[in-house]
Amino acid sequence: ASQALVFVVRAGSASSPFTMQSVVAAMPPAAAPVAPMEDIFLFVNPKSGGNKGQDFLSVPQPFTMQVDDGHMVTLHIFSLIDAAKREEGFTKLKSTADKVGHRIKVIVGGGDGTVMWADSEATKKGVDTPTQVDYGIVPLGTGNDFSRVAGWGGKNPQKILKNDYAVLRKLVCQWAKAQPRPHDVWEVKIAVEEDDGKIMKVEGKEEADTKTKSLCLPMINYFSIGQESQVGLNFDKHRTKSQACNLFVYACQGVSTELDCTKIQHVHDLISGMYAGSNANAPPIFAYDDDRDDLPEIVGNPESLMFLNVNSYAGGLGHFWQVNSSVGIEPKPDKKDVDVQADPGDGRLECVTLPCIANIALDQVHHQAMRVHSGGPYYLEFYGPGDEEDELHAYCEVDGEFYHMVNPSSANVTFLKRLQVLQNFDAADMAEWQKWLSPAVWAPPASASSVPTYSVMQRSFLEAPSNVLSGLMQAEQQVTSTMQRATAQVSSIFMKH
Repeated sequence: ASQALVFVVRAGSASSPFTMQSVVAAMPPAAAPVAPMEDIFLFVNPKSGGNKGQDFLSVPQPFTMQVDDGHMVTLHIFSLIDAAKREEGFTKLKSTADKVGHRIKVIVGGGDGTVMWADSEATKKGVDTPTQVDYGIVPLGTGNDFSRVAGWGGKNPQKILKNDYAVLRKLVCQWAKAQPRPHDVWEVKIAVEEDDGKIMKVEGKEEADTKTKSLCLPMINYFSIGQESQVGLNFDKHRTKSQACNLFVYACQGVSTELDCTKIQHVHDLISGMYAGSNANAPPIFAYDDDRDDLPEIVGNPESLMFLNVNSYAGGLGHFWQVNSSVGIEPKPDKKDVDVQADPGDGRLECVTLPCIANIALDQVHHQAMRVHSGGPYYLEFYGPGDEEDELHAYCEVDGEFYHMVNPSSANVTFLKRLQVLQNFDAADMAEWQKWLSPAVWAPPASASSVPTYSVMQRSFLEAPSNVLSGLMQAEQQVTSTMQRATAQVSSIFMKH
């Protein structure tokens, strides 16, 4: 305590305010080399992956180990389902991020949508996630497209608790080595008519009214409208706890929905216009107006319109944006709007049309998706009900969450923020993914981020409870006051003599 008090006095003064970092800087470095220490947080949805996420919560805490480059990592694991543990975890994350002064690696165990769940919880606690967090993921969902694009694969990890946590130890080494790259977050707002519109979502095994006329949803993967979203909503009604079974159920729902010709969705029956901006006054990408013949139109009769932030769909089955594929708008847009490589962190979305849902499974055999536009923001207007219809039904998807819109009016897609996501540059299938993503995604940062090296005294100070730090601050103020009085007394004596 006396040593720490000396460093507090050395670090703070009346003219230079006390800060924890100034105290740490004033402390002497370790006499001998000390391995850097890093905190990594893991937030898990234990119900994901057929309840395989529960295994992570059985790992003893704290879980500390040495990684490949020699530095020490302490893994803090918390449940996203348990309210008390969730509160504890994000409170500790906020405290740690503020104390250490560098970005913290936060791993999310769950499906792709779990990333934004964790991000919203961290934001509620005051964590500035774009500047304080690097996100990683453990793929525990069905499709795991976010995880695949980031190089973490799509398979649920197995046997986490076996062989002295060998699988987990390997994951920790990979997380510690991984480097961040930017990943955009977009906001999708869907709205229905005020008088007779509804937004439905599956709860349990049935559709339920959300009791709202508009929804704002964060999006990190994709947003789509049309037939594949109708299939997805029907799939939600029959979802199982098995990743393999879910893929089979999805395929069955696709076949049965496609065979019902009376309910097939077609883009030009739903959307009257798509605009490159925030409203219908923006330049039209395609639009339909009986009084005008100079507007660009969609080629063919596609069943789905998709906005891609990651170039992976349905568990890596589809890579719909390809620069050598056909353009789905006539007349063709400017090359700068379509001859673009996919990058989840470039501030652009890639929009495509899909002729039919069978093209999802067959994409790698016979690519049929057509490029529409690369950019953002976007605004969509819907038709009203037909002359002989009481309602217009449209289906949409945002990151694996499916919605049934009755009498939709509009949809907006706008940029929200930019996160940092850990990219696994040692991914076994890296060569395969390099074909579908911009080289910028796979270029390691010019200078790899390093974990600050603290001596034992420095580390202890940073991790000290707040009441200890408060006591040191009070002691610093008392010592400073005493020194000021002593200086004044000495000056007075010299003046007298």
